Amino acid sequence: MTRGYSPAALFSWILFCGFLTFSFSACAKKQVVKPEDKLEEEEVESEELDIHGKDFVESKNLSPIFFDYDSSSLSDEARKVLAGNAAYLKKSPDLEVLTEGHCDKRGTIGYNLALGQRRAASVRLYYVSLGIEAGRAGSLSYGKEKPLCIEDSEDCWAQNRRVQTKVRAKSEPKKEDAASPADMEEAPKPTRP
Repeated sequence: MTRGYSPAALFSWILFCGFLTFSFSACAKKQVVKPEDKLEEEEVESEELDIHGKDFVESKNLSPIFFDYDSSSLSDEARKVLAGNAAYLKKSPDLEVLTEGHCDKRGTIGYNLALGQRRAASVRLYYVSLGIEAGRAGSLSYGKEKPLCIEDSEDCWAQNRRVQTKVRAKSEPKKEDAASPADMEEAPKPTRP
């Protein structure tokens, strides 16, 4: 004689198992973000250099850094290179800095633009932590649009996962750009005929 289960009992058992699965999967620990860390990062971002205007150029005194696949984390080797770059930049306070993020060709255009921006921003923030003024450094992503190497190989793709640091002379605000009290006077109102 075999024992059978009623449809109602089977349904109740499935519902109970589903409830347990949902309950335990929803209990993941949430990441705690310290308010002061978030505030400091927002302050640094709000002080970012306006990168428009005169073009930035490469310097033989600044080395690029490279990233692992799908990562914007700085390796120990990258931190050493950036420390050397920062030492040069500290000796040249008349230079503005641009960190350019690049990716390999794998992934969508949108994804790679976002990843390149995270890479460029991580380098910029590291420079700021090393004493480069936040207001003289900006970041930009080219995603996969400016590869150094175009072969389909891991060695080639690794060369494209990079951030390059470029510089330009500080742009001084033009005196004619500043508003004078005469500029702030109200324009005469037209009269009706």
